[in-house]
Formats: sequence, structure tokens, C-alpha cells
Amino acid sequence: MKKTRKLFWTVWGFLIVILLEGCSGKNKAESISAITEKSNYQFLEEDGVVWEDNRVDDLHAVVNLPVKVVMAKGELKGGKTNVFVGECGCTRFKNHIYEFYKDGWSGVNGITMDGKEFDLKVEVDSDHADAGNQIFELGPVSGKKGYAACYYKFNREGKVDEYWLYELNENFERIHRVQAQMNTDEILESVMGDANGNFHLTYRKTGGKYAYVIVSQEGKILFDANAEHSARLCAYGDGKVALCDEQIYDDKPKERRFYHYDLSQKIFAELAVSTDETIQKEMRKYVYTVSPLNDNTIAWCTRAGICVYDVQSKKIKNIYNWSSHGIIPSMVWDLAIVAEGDFEILYEDSEGLNYMLLKQTGEKEELKSITFAVSANNKDSYLSAAAYFHKHYPTYVINIKDDYDEVSLLTQLGGGDGPVLVDTELTGFESLAKLWQPLDGFMEETGLVKEMYPETLELGKIDGVTYGIVRNFSIETLLVPESGPSDWNYEVFLDALDKFDGSALTYRGIELPCDWREKYFDILKNSMDDTYFLNWETGDILFGSKEFERVLRLSEKARQCPPAEEGKALREGKALCEHYELLGLWDVLRLHRRIEKNGERAIGYPTRDGAKHLLIAQSPIAMRSTATEEEKKIGYTFLRFLLSEEAMMLPTNGSFSVRKDVLEYQLDCFEQTAESMKEDNTFDPAMVPELHREEDVEFFESLIQNAKIKKPFSGSMESILADEFGDYLAGAIDARMLDEHLKSRVWLFMEESK
Repeated sequence: MKKTRKLFWTVWGFLIVILLEGCSGKNKAESISAITEKSNYQFLEEDGVVWEDNRVDDLHAVVNLPVKVVMAKGELKGGKTNVFVGECGCTRFKNHIYEFYKDGWSGVNGITMDGKEFDLKVEVDSDHADAGNQIFELGPVSGKKGYAACYYKFNREGKVDEYWLYELNENFERIHRVQAQMNTDEILESVMGDANGNFHLTYRKTGGKYAYVIVSQEGKILFDANAEHSARLCAYGDGKVALCDEQIYDDKPKERRFYHYDLSQKIFAELAVSTDETIQKEMRKYVYTVSPLNDNTIAWCTRAGICVYDVQSKKIKNIYNWSSHGIIPSMVWDLAIVAEGDFEILYEDSEGLNYMLLKQTGEKEELKSITFAVSANNKDSYLSAAAYFHKHYPTYVINIKDDYDEVSLLTQLGGGDGPVLVDTELTGFESLAKLWQPLDGFMEETGLVKEMYPETLELGKIDGVTYGIVRNFSIETLLVPESGPSDWNYEVFLDALDKFDGSALTYRGIELPCDWREKYFDILKNSMDDTYFLNWETGDILFGSKEFERVLRLSEKARQCPPAEEGKALREGKALCEHYELLGLWDVLRLHRRIEKNGERAIGYPTRDGAKHLLIAQSPIAMRSTATEEEKKIGYTFLRFLLSEEAMMLPTNGSFSVRKDVLEYQLDCFEQTAESMKEDNTFDPAMVPELHREEDVEFFESLIQNAKIKKPFSGSMESILADEFGDYLAGAIDARMLDEHLKSRVWLFMEESK
């Protein structure tokens, strides 16, 4: 079972990449500036110039180039590769391995700090007994130009018998060579030199521990210790080397500690910046990479950009924001500070590895910009979109900010000030229509109305007027067996459950019996404008009635929900219905094939008007109505970009796109991928659903057409329901107290809302 599940997710992950990154035969998108007819709305024009880094942050890039992968003809796969940055720029080191050991050679290529590319061989020097053989390890030297290298001499058993350490200049010419007096035969993980000519080495010991060793120019061991968890070398502060010890948990963030061995005092101590509480808190967040700059200062890279922290000031400073410079990294592999305070970055994006040299900006440029206030939950996807937008419009910046609190933000907006664009998860949406700019004309003139599923347009409307845009959505539904109800409202659902000798529901994905009373209550809570518990129009409240007593009695049938097992619980009569969430094309195909095979039906959630599927989306993005014409011009252009096919292809986007052409594009990719797998005899219908294109599109559209928008409750109302139901499920209050609390609190809220 575990092996099957692993294969499933491997195939799924592969297909996700294919669907999001692209397929042959069709361009990802037309240019987003394709609207040329005269418009009542003003939009920016793409500059049409070669992009170069701006000076809006403390740092700006003077070099930003891809790091090439150099392969040799006839080379076997599996040669060791190492890429790093240092005082010589960016270096990619590769051991080229051939069928015969003597044919192997070490190649280096990279980019210097002045942007020049190089590519050459590195071999053991001519006066060594093994002249002509390849160097096995290469690393930077802290604080000066040059490299540290290692050559292994193996014995007849294939174990390392001798370690030869080299100091090389920037042209890879030997400065010094020594045989290290090592007490191990392990292959090194990394090698680095310091400004005093010592060699710093790490290797993984038998049993999993990491060793950190310092070797003198004479080959003597100056220091030998175990790292607690793992070992990574960092060049820092005046040619010194620090050890980064990282602990990685299965379900918790990383912990990083930094140490330095003082050779003069023979003390191995943790850096002051490492022991700082603020830093340890930051290190438990998602961080790409981190490096100390000196004993009291540290820099790290996040999804947003580069941050620096000083122990004395106790302040975190953002010195470079990716999105403001048109950069979208999927990972940052290395970070170093070099001569004159310049930063070097080795980052990866959709095109591959890139080397970037950042210098202090000095006098900053004033670029035209607007601020987009977003929630922390949604920040990453908007950062990527802002970066791509900046590539099209180099002289404009979208400032993505997630440090607003609700009260101050609403105060600013109410006063006619604040951010131009707002992720309404921060503020609420429907009750604040007077703050938002109507967008119906914008949607019509850009042609976006015709390009989107009409049902999804409702996600951004208030009383029939479009005040917000939504880019993606998911679908939630309830499945029933072939013999189950064909339709239901709330009463029919509860009647069916009352008569049913089994569990209320099961939940796709659960593997053990679970308490899903919370989901059962959600089914009846449903949506702000359609819930069993109360009626906003009439003011009727169900709490304190026999009907609510019945709801609580039937909730016991959700206490032990059985595993779904791909519909087995439904077919065997163990569950009345199964909750099913559809997040993308894969889910649609799997569900459709399952329904065809087993006869289940996607009936939907009970509502007052019968069964409906639910369309669920992130909170809409709205534009501040009091923005200036120039701000609206930038804002309209960004919104048009967010809803373009190009922006919808960004890897960070999840769920279904509101654009119809994105589904067609994904179907094309899926079709090509499936055909390719069939040609390679790797297609497995148990893992990869068959595609029946016309029928699958019809099925998907039927789900949308028979769906309603799930509108969230207001923040205050949601808090009341979450608090009381939460206390009840946790056992803090009984059914009578839950009934009384909800009756009084909800009644009071509805009276105050009149």
C-alpha cells in the first residue's frame, strides 16, 4: 500500500509540473498588452527595453546571469557536482566520470564578479605522483580570492588512503599543497579555506553524525568535533569560517545554530547572533538559506527577499525584495558577503541556476508604484505575480505588504487613504462595498468577462456589482451511492441521516476512523446567505429549538467516520455520503472515472433550494475607490495581468483557474503527457486517469453550473460559531450550554446588525 501511494504521488507531482510549466505545441499565452482598441480605461504600456535591475532597495544587481551546466561527451551520469559563491564569483565544479577511472577529469565553469564566464579543467599538479588525475573536492576561500581543493588517493580496497589538500589562486594555480593527517577514510562533504591558509573540512561519519575538522598548512589536525545534527560551512567576517549546524524535523521548522572555532584561544563557541531569540524565531520560519556576516550580524533569504539582522539594533531590515526586481526564485542555494560589503546569491528559478552580485545602492531611484495589501496566507502567490509584472513594466513596482492589521487598515481606507489594492481577507468584502471601486466596466472592456467561467464572476460581486476579482477556485461536493438520494435540502438531508444505520459521512483521504462532527456542522452551516441554523432575511434562529436538538443528536453519527477507501464506505453502506474536494484537473478526471466505474453520484451540499456543489475561492482583490487616476492606471494594468492566461500559468497558482482557456491548455498538456507515457509503456490507468476529453469537460462544466458560491460569514459571526462549536467539540461545554450560548450570542449579533 505504501509503495502504491508513493508511486501515485510521484506521478502526480510529475504531472503537476507538466501542467503548470508548459507543454509543446502551444505558447503559454499571448502578450498581456494585446488590447489595442480605444478604451475608457487607461493602462500602462510595456517599455519594450532590455530589463536591468533598478535601485529601489538597499541593494541592486550588477551581475545576474544563468550558471551553465557543462556536460562532457561520453560522460557517465552520477558525477559529483558542487556549485558555490565566493570571492572569485560563482563556480560550478563537476567530476566528470567515465567508464575507465583514468579518463575522469574535473571541470569548472562559472562567472566572475565582473560578469565574465569561464570554463576549464582542473587536475592534480604535475609534480605529484598521481599527476593528471582529477581533483575530487573544491570550495571557496573565506576573505580572499582563491580556492581550497582536495585530492583522494585510494587503496586497493577502494577506501581513501591519503587526503591531499590544495590552496589554489583565482586562476586555479597551486599556491600550497599538503597531505592531511586524517583519522578517517570517509569522502568529504565540503572543503573551505580561511584567510590564514587553514583548511576546513566536513564529512559524514558512519552512523549519520557529521564531523568538522580544521587542518593546518602543515597538515596537522587543529580541531576535530562532531556537529549535533548536520554541518555546512559559511565564509564570514574577515576571512573566518563558521559552522552552520541545522536540525531538520519531520513536521517542524528548521533550527540553525552557528559556531566558530577561535584558533588563537582554542575556543569553539556559538556566535552571539546565533543565540539571539529573534534570530532563532526567524530560523523556525521557512528560510531558503542563511549566513552570518560577522559575530553580531546575519543575513538570510526568504520567499520575499533578503533580510539582515543586527544584534545591537534588534531590527530586521529587508534589503532586497525579489518582486521589485522581476525575480522569482524557487530556491536560494548559497549566500555570501564578499569584498566591500557586496552580496552574492546563487538562486534557482524556472529557467535554472543563476548567479547574482548585489552592490550597495547609494542613491535610490523613485519608481512609480502602488501598494498591494495582502494577507500572509496569500503573500507568496502575489509576490510571484508582482515580479512577473515588473518584468513587463520595468519602471513600475507593485509593493506587496503583509504587515497591516485590520483596524488600522480599515481606518486608512475609511479615510480615503492606504493601499490601492487590497486582499479582502484582511478586511472583509461584502460589507465594505462603499470602499471599493466598481470593476464591471473594466472587466467588459478588457474582454475578461468572455474569457472566464460566468459562474465564477459571482465570486467578486456584491449585490450584482463587480467589486473584486478572484483568480482561482475549488469545488466541494458530497458523493452518495447509486441508491442514495438524487437531491436534498437541509430537511431531506437530516431525514436521510435519521433513517440511516451508519455514519453521517466519510472524508476523502482519511485512513482511520475520525471524528468529523465539525465537518457535519459545516455542512449545515454552509454559507452566510444559506445556512440551516438561521435566516438573515427573516431573523429566525434555529438555536434553542427541537430542530437544533435533533442536529446535535444526529451529530453523534459523525463521531466515528470510516475511511473513504475510494467509495468503499459508500458502497458498503457505512457512510451516508462522502465529502470530496476538487482542486484541479487531476481531481476531476479521477472523480469522473470513479463515478463511471462505481455508479456513485456527486449530489452536492444540502441548501434551502436543493443540492448544490460549492464554489470556494480566496477572498477577492479589491481596488480602493479613492485612488488617484495614476494609481488606478497601474492598478488596472496589474489586475488585467493577474487575470491573464500568462499569469495563470505561474507555478504558485493552485486550484482551478477562472479562465476557460487555462483548462484547455492543461488538457492539451495532460493529453500529450499520457500519450508519451503510453509510448514508453509507463502509463498506468490505476495511477493516471484516462482522459475522455469531451465527456470530462462536460462533467466539469456541469459541476460549475450546478454550484453556488460559498460566502464566508463575517469575522464576528464566524468567531461566535467557531468559539461555541469549538468548545462543544472539545468537551468544554455540553449540548445545553452550546444551545444557550448560541441562541443568545447570535440573536444579539443579528439585532446589532439591523
